[in-house]
Parts: sequence; C-alpha cells; structure tokens
Amino acid sequence: MASAVFAAPASPAAARSPAIVQHIAPSAFAYVPATITGPAPLIVVLHGAGGDARYFLEQFKHDADQRGAILLSVQSSGRTWAQRKPKDDESDVANIKAAIAELTAKAPIDRGHTTVMGFSDGASYALSIGMAYPGLFRTIIAFSPGYAFAPSRIDKEQRIFIAHSSRDPILPAANVRDMIKGLEGPAIRLKSTGSTAVTKSIRS
Repeated sequence: MASAVFAAPASPAAARSPAIVQHIAPSAFAYVPATITGPAPLIVVLHGAGGDARYFLEQFKHDADQRGAILLSVQSSGRTWAQRKPKDDESDVANIKAAIAELTAKAPIDRGHTTVMGFSDGASYALSIGMAYPGLFRTIIAFSPGYAFAPSRIDKEQRIFIAHSSRDPILPAANVRDMIKGLEGPAIRLKSTGSTAVTKSIRS
C-alpha cells in the first residue's frame, strides 16, 4: 500500500501525514515520523525469541517521534535469530540488509547514523550482526543479551551499549559481564536495571 510517508529523499517537502507503519518487505516493517523532512538516523530493531516484528516496532513509535528517528523492524527467519556468526548467505543477514536497502530507497535516511538495537535473543543478534558489519551499523544497543559472536577484530570506533537487569530470571547478568570481558576496544557501558522491559530500559 503506497503512502506519502515514504516520499523519496529528493522530495523532503512532500506531505507526510499521517505517519503509519509500512510493510516494506516480506519480513520487515518501517515507521517514518511525519515530522521528518531531511536525513534522519535509522534504528533497526530486533525482537526476542518467538517475537513479532510489527508488534516490537509499535513499542518504539513514540520514542521515534520524540527523537526524529526512522524505525525498521525485521522478522527473524525462524522462531528466533541464528545462533552463529552472521554471514552474507544467511537468511537473517540477507533479510536485514535487503530491508535496509529497500527503506533507504524510499525514506531520507542518514547512512552515517544507523543503529541496530535488540531485546533478549534480538539483543544477542544485534551484537553479533552489528560487530560483523561495523560499516553498516555504527552503534549497537543490546537489552538483556544472552550471547554474542564477536569477529576476530572489533571496530574500536563502533559504539556499543548493553543494558541488563541484575534480577533477570532467564538470562543471568553474569553472561553480560563475561561478554564485556571478552570485548576489547569498544567503549562499553553496562547498565543494570530492575526490569527487563525494553520500554522501561530505553526511556530511563
């Protein structure tokens, strides 16, 4: 379904109201705030195990409106994300890259400010794919990750933020402490919160 929300980047003055969630690819949804008229940062959000991409995106629309950021939510190819080092021929990697390319052709994205953000298994995959493709993702945000597959070399200019509850009953905070010990170079800040709820963590 066509919408004025996805005006081409060359026509920033085009009408953009109302802003709605768009199904831009077989496995991806996007949201462009109506107030955006020029290049804006892109945040790729990755749901947790058994999650739904559209529902996950809906949780961040208010924040996107407030901060002037474009959202892209991609559905994992299986019940959850691949638990191995990301590769170009992997379906999840291909789907994420294809969705970014499709959205970039339709919305005014600032390519130098692309963030990948995830929760739980989505956080684990955000760390893995983010570190694997630092040229694509300059910032990584991970809420309650359980694992991460780091490349042999980590981009020291990439920004990584990890938040985890000290009382998480499913994924122990000790996992994150071990992860941080193994990540040398990036400026990592560990934030312990009293809740694993994504919306509470990101707004605090």
